[in-house]
Amino acid sequence: MKLLILNGSSCSGKSTVAKHIMKWKENYFHLSYDSIKWQFSQYSHGGKYYEDIHKVMHSILGVVCELKYNVITEALHKISRQKLIDIATSHGYEILEINLEADYEILSKRFDERVASALANPESKISNLSKERFEELFDIYQREKNPSAITFITDTPNMEEVSENVMKLL
Repeated sequence: MKLLILNGSSCSGKSTVAKHIMKWKENYFHLSYDSIKWQFSQYSHGGKYYEDIHKVMHSILGVVCELKYNVITEALHKISRQKLIDIATSHGYEILEINLEADYEILSKRFDERVASALANPESKISNLSKERFEELFDIYQREKNPSAITFITDTPNMEEVSENVMKLL
């Protein structure tokens, strides 16, 4: 069984790659921080639920590992990434970390498009509309990424190709 951790800053393609893998592969579970955070009432950025979201993620990962599913997840911080790795390795899982990266200008443009889309569709769920927060997340990724992880450049508009290359490693 495998734990695939997709590392990257906002708009680097983590969710897109995860969606492709979920569509193309069997016996996978997508453990998504973004999906879990919206399960908390009145969620907003600022750390109020940060610890609770991670506790829920860790609990879910333990159960999913017991059920013998391969797992795809995203991670930003070293500490939370290591906890996920510790849980999966305690269940005998192989760990595969992938960094998804693009030039800052491309990520910034994607972020602006994401915000514009969210503002045009009031029912969309996006927690970050702030360029300052976007820049902060970019800096966190640069500081805490795993330099040993395999890196794919996602500057290309064809994320299917990037996803196919990631799948070759699974």
